[in-house]
Amino acid sequence: PSVNLRDCWRDCREQLPSSLQSLLNHYEFATSLTLANDDPAKSAWQNYVPELATENWYLVHGVLAIASLHLSRLHDNEDRKSEMRNLAADQMNKALALYRPALENVEEKSAAALFACATLTALYFFRTSTLDIEETLASMPKGPAGPPPQIISRLLQSVCKTFYGLRGAYVVLKPGWKWVSSGKLSPVAVRKWWPKSRVPASDRAIEEDKRLCQLERLWIAPGRAYESHFDSLTEALALLRETYALVSQLTVPGNSYPTRTAIPYTTDDTSIGLLKDRGAIMQWPVRVPREFMILLEKQNHEALVLAAYYAVLPGRVRNVWWLEGMGASMIMAIAAALGRENWHLIDWPAQVVGVDLNGSLNPQSPSEGAFVDDFHMNVI
Repeated sequence: PSVNLRDCWRDCREQLPSSLQSLLNHYEFATSLTLANDDPAKSAWQNYVPELATENWYLVHGVLAIASLHLSRLHDNEDRKSEMRNLAADQMNKALALYRPALENVEEKSAAALFACATLTALYFFRTSTLDIEETLASMPKGPAGPPPQIISRLLQSVCKTFYGLRGAYVVLKPGWKWVSSGKLSPVAVRKWWPKSRVPASDRAIEEDKRLCQLERLWIAPGRAYESHFDSLTEALALLRETYALVSQLTVPGNSYPTRTAIPYTTDDTSIGLLKDRGAIMQWPVRVPREFMILLEKQNHEALVLAAYYAVLPGRVRNVWWLEGMGASMIMAIAAALGRENWHLIDWPAQVVGVDLNGSLNPQSPSEGAFVDDFHMNVI
């Protein structure tokens, strides 16, 4: 096999200070390979994104942000971690300042770059929201009293940020679909091989689907009058069941879907299986109605419970650094908003992901055992 000696970042590199040039190397040879499952998509991130970035500097800043964030995860030194996180935030702010005006004109020559930047922004939000929730929980005063309203609001803002990050990528993809889906980024965006019919594919998946069905009783119950927001909850639940089913189809051993660089995924909370495409777990936040997001922001209990059940899906993923701890942190944030008297509503998600609500909402440092096993995952 031949070795590609071409410097993909040459044109961009010459315009950056040496301190940032090394980040492009880290992106090319490390970070880009963690952004996708399969080789064609990895190649797109590694080789085509630099080509796009040359003409779209918001994408250069987005790449520098995600590479810095990746390095912050890999560093052992706390000062270096903090330094790289601050650098990541600075680069992401620069990316967004250029990216937002560009969104006003999604056209053939800009669609792929905008989609790539939107995707990097979503991954950035995944990781930073998890870190923000951890830090907020750690800053809570100890004691039997629940967290104050401003803490709850901050926690839920972090949860919603992960959803809006994905929805932002969809906003770009929708008008530019015909260009992105037929271009060099198509391996990142197109999933023609996914099953069209979404049905639970194992006994465990069938059992979990029944559990999900029962959630409708939270808002449709004898003696409770119909309210207009019930429709949004029902639609969100149907989409959640569909997402669970899709994940089960792409996880069941011996399925006929394309062989990819699958990721470890806890299929039954004890056994580690392989999820053929982690993109499957991104379906729900993208597709839930806008009205559901408003309910979530308003701390509607039923919406919070559905979000906690969704958190099981990213919580089961293993060995993906930008998803590390995301499911657990979401459940802890939602538990804080629900209040101790309603924790029974999310007993199952907390148990599956391994969250001890009593421990996590009476903060200690991670080394003292307050957080869950997700924080000890191996990192690709």
